[in-house]
Amino acid sequence: MASGKSTSGSRARKAGVAAGLAGRAFEYARRVDWPAVWVRARWLSHHTRRLYSNLTPEERREFLAIVVPTRDATYLPKEERDRLRYLVTKAFAGGGGRRS
Repeated sequence: MASGKSTSGSRARKAGVAAGLAGRAFEYARRVDWPAVWVRARWLSHHTRRLYSNLTPEERREFLAIVVPTRDATYLPKEERDRLRYLVTKAFAGGGGRRS
């Protein structure tokens, strides 16, 4: 019978912990500036769409290979910076010599 009490106590303890976590999450969510999050998400969505519509699949792969940092990379060499500048300009300005 003692084992039954410890099991129910354990369940009650888990329920209390879950309620505490939910309460903290709710309080955190109340402090978040949701309009700012929404604006940033819309901006990112818009520019990601431009990136994907203005670059070829090969250029997208190259862009991601340059932008996503590797563990050993501390800086970008000049050639990669120049190429990245070209890809970003093409993505935002559109066209830029892209073959149809």
